[in-house]
Amino acid sequence: MASSSSNSPCAACKFLRRKCQPECVFAPYFPPDQPQKFANVHKVFGASNVTKLLNELHPHQREDAVNSLAYEADMRLRDPVYGCVGVISLLQHQLCKLQMDLTCAKSELSKYQNLGIEKPPASVQFCSRSTAQPLSRSIFPSRSTTTTTTDDAPKELRRR
Repeated sequence: MASSSSNSPCAACKFLRRKCQPECVFAPYFPPDQPQKFANVHKVFGASNVTKLLNELHPHQREDAVNSLAYEADMRLRDPVYGCVGVISLLQHQLCKLQMDLTCAKSELSKYQNLGIEKPPASVQFCSRSTAQPLSRSIFPSRSTTTTTTDDAPKELRRR
């Protein structure tokens, strides 16, 4: 399959300055209007390696492979040290923080339920991230059934 236009070579062939053949493995995935996509993939992985990879895959797997290579190449060029792993790490860190916030909110809620308070007083501030559990500790609440007494509650939660 050649590029979409019989006159215009695919972005890969144009970049490599060669004639785009009808059986060009790059043509379906690197259209002429997306030259930067191939340039990034070539810069990070090399055209020869990408050709080998695509030829080893079944045709129905190639589009996903090219999309993955293009994303990974873009991320590697943006962040040469971490690449897409940096994004994954950031998202995992955000997930961990949100799980800690949820655990903290559930803890606050259970304190009010154990004290028999319908609504928290307007002056009470909920857990901030600075009071949440550190990353090294478990972020999931324990399954113990201990109850909180008013003496165990933080100062601002105690009844006056």
